[in-house]
Amino acid sequence: MSAGAQIPLLLLGNNDAKTDIDVLQWGLRVRSAPPTRVHMARPFGSLSDAALQSRPDGVTQQKQVPKLVGTRKETANKSDRPQERILISEVEITGADADLKKLAMNTIKTRPNFAYTLDEVKKDVERVFNTGWFRECVPDAVDTRDGVKLIIKVVPNEELKGMVMTGANILPNNVIDNALHDMQGKTMNFVSVKRAIKKLDSWYSDQGIVGQVTDFDFKEGILRIQCAEAVVGSIDLQFIDPQTQLPREKPRTRPEIIRRHLQTEPGKVYSLTQAKRDIASIYSTGLFEDVSIAPKEAEDSTETHPKIDLTLNLLERKTGGMGAGGGLSAQATAEGGMPGFVGSFSYSEKNLFGLNHRLSARAELGQIDKNFQVVYTDPWLWGDKHRTSRTISLMNTRTSGFVVLGRPAPETAAAAGTTANGLGAGPVSSTSASSDTVLLSRLTGGVEYQRPLSATWSGTLGAHVQRTSCINEHGIKLNTDCYGAPLTCSGHPEDKQLLTSMSTSYGNPEDDSQLLFSLDQSVPFLQRDWLRFTRFRLRVDKPIPLPGPFTWLLKAKGGHVQGDLPPYEAFPIGGTNSVRGYSEGSVGSGRSWIECTSELRFPVMSAVSGCLFFDYGSDLGSGASVIGNPAGIREKPGWGYGYGGGVRMDTPVGPLRLEYAWNAKHVGRFHVGVGYD
Repeated sequence: MSAGAQIPLLLLGNNDAKTDIDVLQWGLRVRSAPPTRVHMARPFGSLSDAALQSRPDGVTQQKQVPKLVGTRKETANKSDRPQERILISEVEITGADADLKKLAMNTIKTRPNFAYTLDEVKKDVERVFNTGWFRECVPDAVDTRDGVKLIIKVVPNEELKGMVMTGANILPNNVIDNALHDMQGKTMNFVSVKRAIKKLDSWYSDQGIVGQVTDFDFKEGILRIQCAEAVVGSIDLQFIDPQTQLPREKPRTRPEIIRRHLQTEPGKVYSLTQAKRDIASIYSTGLFEDVSIAPKEAEDSTETHPKIDLTLNLLERKTGGMGAGGGLSAQATAEGGMPGFVGSFSYSEKNLFGLNHRLSARAELGQIDKNFQVVYTDPWLWGDKHRTSRTISLMNTRTSGFVVLGRPAPETAAAAGTTANGLGAGPVSSTSASSDTVLLSRLTGGVEYQRPLSATWSGTLGAHVQRTSCINEHGIKLNTDCYGAPLTCSGHPEDKQLLTSMSTSYGNPEDDSQLLFSLDQSVPFLQRDWLRFTRFRLRVDKPIPLPGPFTWLLKAKGGHVQGDLPPYEAFPIGGTNSVRGYSEGSVGSGRSWIECTSELRFPVMSAVSGCLFFDYGSDLGSGASVIGNPAGIREKPGWGYGYGGGVRMDTPVGPLRLEYAWNAKHVGRFHVGVGYD
């Protein structure tokens, strides 16, 4: 209880709790509490039976009193005859102070100088008792020359001196205090007690906990409230055969991999809310088609100590396989060429050694891009209580450098044969690009650790070694581009770096708000000419619900690089996932950059939504600070905006985006994208 509480409160363990338990699909249902031990006995046989008295144990009983003078004798067919009305000359409440007398008088409907039947008088006595203030209500009748004087003798309840809670092992003291604080140091009122018990039961229900108040009594100034909270007995795992739907003896997944996802444990109070979280956590491993919990009453369960045993039913899914495919690359189209063919082969296993370790290997071959990668992930390092994951990766990629080093789009191109400063292209050597085709060849290996920081925050630490070289379509390494500008920072055909990274991300599943901050530090490791730079990036997404079906989405992202910055590492601006209305990278590329988007989304039909958007991006005047000034040579504006609209369709591989936008020069362009931007 809070510091201001005046009533002594004693919390005891489970004892003498009474409850009825039914087994349901998701857990236990505790039936509504049995009638409290303070209750009304009905109906009354006659007014002489209308006296109400609470025994010391709290149970209400009837008390014999003299009958009203002048009433008829009872006969066998009395119930068939209309009751005789009796003139009440006076009504008096005795045995209570002035406040309680006034309360009782305001409760009854009997008034002097009116005639009433016996049933009407008995109902008035019941009304007085049902106020909850009295432990005894005894009606009496005195015959006078003006009629019958009705006297209701009451005995108020004792003052509440203290409370004892039994069986409330997880019910917080502040919840108890909030429910019962109005009764502190006052005359006991059973109506208030029932109202307080309803609040306590609501807490159990709201928290998804199988528990409730099962009984209470009031004796010698002490209110005793008894609770029952169902405790978990045992948890068994049962793997289901997908063919026979019967239990299988040899599962692929080790039991300890599943149990580490369970916060529900033997000896803890059973929570339906936590059980659902456990199911979601196990399902998120990607190893199971179906996960369910089947509870049953434990053999040693008693009324005072309810206990349940849980069986976790698990249906495993196929976790590994190989695949091959082909398609058209959208990269060449974005760069102004014809779509290129891409072939791919992949192998993956999500449950290596039965430990939920993941191994994937993938190869993609296209006319421009080539991608080979092997990734090994342990999603939960053994024995780590923070659920830290580790990913080891090795990648060899060849991608186009067009977004930074390619020729500009027509709407931003310089006059043929001139550079941004009016000079022609420099001399072309064997290590210079003879065209705008510059490919980036990267060999990268590293390790990354990630862990949740809270329910909505996660953090990542990593280290990678990378070797990058610029080559032409024949695989020859290049030092300069077709304008004679350097392509690497070291001056050699390739750059090397040891990159350490740290990032933190926030994601709210309730409204899809997102925040991502990353900080990269590249330091010289083996040789002094290795790259040295610091880079940070920030992204914020915030959807705002509007009246009706509309959602206003605000997005902003930006970054900066301090130190060595090779041209291929500059931030490109413009394109489908940047400033729409421009081709990829045709707004600019710089050491610093910022992009903002305002987008109005609305549903069109099932699985299809529409959008209206406005994008803005800028290199903040940093394009010239990049080695070789690739954006300036190609006469990219350095800033731009785009506006337009489009539709999104949900597909198995993610949203398919079809959009049309106009840029700052009012030139229109279609954009096609797959996945989230």
